[in-house]
Amino acid sequence: MKNYTLACFSLTILFTLLACNNENKNSYAIRDFRSLLQPYLTKLVSEAIVPSSDSSIKNLASDKELVQLSHCEHPVLRAVALKEILERNSFNHFDILMAHLDDTAIIATNETEWGIQYGTIADYLIDHSQWKNQEEKNKTINAVITQHNYLRSAYSILYKIEPREEYYLYIKNMTTRHKLFNEIEDALNGLAKFKKSEDVKIIQAILLARESEMTEKSFTLMELYPNQLYLDVYEEYYKYSFYRSICRDHNSNRAVDFITSLATYKNEKSAAILNKILNRQPMKKCAADDNRLKEELILAIWNNPCVAYTKMRNQIEPAVNSYKKHTIVLPDEKKYAPELTNELITW
Repeated sequence: MKNYTLACFSLTILFTLLACNNENKNSYAIRDFRSLLQPYLTKLVSEAIVPSSDSSIKNLASDKELVQLSHCEHPVLRAVALKEILERNSFNHFDILMAHLDDTAIIATNETEWGIQYGTIADYLIDHSQWKNQEEKNKTINAVITQHNYLRSAYSILYKIEPREEYYLYIKNMTTRHKLFNEIEDALNGLAKFKKSEDVKIIQAILLARESEMTEKSFTLMELYPNQLYLDVYEEYYKYSFYRSICRDHNSNRAVDFITSLATYKNEKSAAILNKILNRQPMKKCAADDNRLKEELILAIWNNPCVAYTKMRNQIEPAVNSYKKHTIVLPDEKKYAPELTNELITW
């Protein structure tokens, strides 16, 4: 009984300390600020959306008040304050960012033409950050992947960094989380970069389990890091989702991504699927324009010459010659683009 009482007392102390820490970190209330600011703060909280810009905070809040607002009990006000801090040269932006990477409160933000978006304050802060140099950004990447890899930013950055062995287990664990599949695809691509044979079955299993959700990211993964096990994924997607996706989404973008990726495998299995699509009449199972899909299919087969595609290539050669006659070669935009100086370092 004595031990039980001691244990309960210890837990009570622990929870009290945690509560105090949270309270101390984000403890400012609207009433703690100047009366001049309070109406604007109340309005922001009542609207519950972080605006794309806020002239009232920009014009009225001092640096000291912004710091206090960044530790306000209302997440919307924390986000507004942090956004304004990033626009003032009087702050060390890197230190501010690193100090708020653990702010996981969910906020709604007005992203103008992109509409209302939802995410954590930490992700919002990262999205609006710029780094003075690559060294600072690398430190941020390291902190995000090793300490805050639940953030959306941890997933999106995996496309831009090289595989580092010290990140391997973190990234592998990221593939197992209950996240939007769009983010899981980011983690799978990050894992595939390590080119470890034991990971192929893991990636294959996840893709097979969620093949109806696959996007261009999954098809790009299977193209960049080819493996015969992925042919099962292509077959499953073609069987259950290829035509359904076209009819449901009313466009052929995902179907084109599938075809372009599959064609690079250049074997009998990929040929069998491509041949079914090529010779199906009508090409789609619903009322939709076949022209773009047919052209992309023909070009994918033609641009991946191999023995397995010989019969199809003979079949499509007249169409390819017709496309070539009507193709307009555009100038290389990069050739005429002005050189960028002092390019901003963003996420």
